[in-house]
Amino acid sequence: MKIILNIIIFLTLTSVAAQNQYEKGMTKAFELWEAKKNDEAINLFERIGKAEKENWLPYYYAAQIHIITSFNIKDVIEIESRLKKAQNYLNEAKIFSKDNAEILIMQAMLHTAYVVYDGAKYGMSLAPKIEALYVEAKKLEPENPRAILYHAEWKMGAAKFWGTDPKVFCSEVEKAILYFEKQLASTLFYPDWGKDQISRIQENCN
Repeated sequence: MKIILNIIIFLTLTSVAAQNQYEKGMTKAFELWEAKKNDEAINLFERIGKAEKENWLPYYYAAQIHIITSFNIKDVIEIESRLKKAQNYLNEAKIFSKDNAEILIMQAMLHTAYVVYDGAKYGMSLAPKIEALYVEAKKLEPENPRAILYHAEWKMGAAKFWGTDPKVFCSEVEKAILYFEKQLASTLFYPDWGKDQISRIQENCN
């Protein structure tokens, strides 16, 4: 009995130590990202993902940094490289989390990055996929503020392209604001970003 108890205690302490190491690593990665040390943050998220083995979040954030970074660079080779790496990270995340609205949203953002980078090449093929990803994300989580907000932004962009009024989607932005207020993280480090982009997207409503 004593041996079994010692084994249980050992396993518990090992689990707690691993969790603490995970939390410290993720916190450090976010600090690097905040300090604009993007590639260092990506590398750390990747190492955490490999250590955790079945956690989708580190790969998700590694992909997100690549995607966001691609919007602010001009070099074609670097854009292609970052978006391909982002896709690889999302593929890893999908292995560990099926039917995940947050991953679908990030996949839509990755496709959007391709369209922004080269609309003539990617617009026709990826536009339907982007729309479908947002629709599926909202089916899985009807009150996900990122799905609602970024789907609205996508539809506003499409409206401008086709010469129609983007203001018809402003009510969706208002809905997203309400859901951001209600949002509660289900797990530590669960995505909660996007609120700081509301004012930028609302410029389409002026």
